[in-house]
Amino acid sequence: MHHSLGHQKTTRLVAAAKRIARHRWLAFSLMSLSLISGCDQLGFHAWEWNQKLTVSVMTPDGMKTGSAVTRVNVGASPRWWGVGDAAGSGSSSLSGEAVTVDLGKGRYLFALLQNYSHETARKTFIDKKDHPRTEADAHAMFDRLEHMRESRALARENYPLLVTFDNINDPASVRRVDPGDLPASFGRGYRLNSITLEITDEPVTKGKVVAALGWLEAIGRERPTLIPNPPRLRVNAADPELEYLSPESFSTNLYK
Repeated sequence: MHHSLGHQKTTRLVAAAKRIARHRWLAFSLMSLSLISGCDQLGFHAWEWNQKLTVSVMTPDGMKTGSAVTRVNVGASPRWWGVGDAAGSGSSSLSGEAVTVDLGKGRYLFALLQNYSHETARKTFIDKKDHPRTEADAHAMFDRLEHMRESRALARENYPLLVTFDNINDPASVRRVDPGDLPASFGRGYRLNSITLEITDEPVTKGKVVAALGWLEAIGRERPTLIPNPPRLRVNAADPELEYLSPESFSTNLYK
């Protein structure tokens, strides 16, 4: 049992070293040493968990709910690793897909991967008074998040980007949704009921977004943004988050 846990931890440390490493030969040497020396002895640390986002909407036809489970990976490197500002840097990634809420009558609400990450879990589950002040505090916090199994409502400031489409078959018709004013997007009788976050053992969700947006992968191969030809300079965009929105904000698994 202990050997199995140690092997799993070593595997995750290797993955973290890969993400952080800039020089392949040095990464290979460090990973080899990790296998020989055991977990964490070189100062590399890795954490992972699955987090489930659930969105519920009151509609004229009753409550509609959608959820998605994503995978979070966080890594930290020792201070001797890297050069200059990169010394002791960390890494993080999130994989999976956005939340799809089928509201009926061909209308959908999507809670995107944009503005959503391991930081969402930190801000939701870790009280401000417990936010880390040292490297050791940060490691303890990630240990806590990794082993936590809890659900809480998201604060409004931690909501991911919410969007819909005027025409579900037209990617350029994407529109931002104001979480406090769903009638502006969907009409009378619609209200955001809640957005909750849970750290869970459930597997990563696959296929729900593509089922609703059958064109998503093809558009991603055709152009980098859903809305074609956004301004070349971000400062010239009226709504940069929307105008530069990419298919990867809906799913990280499109081309795997």
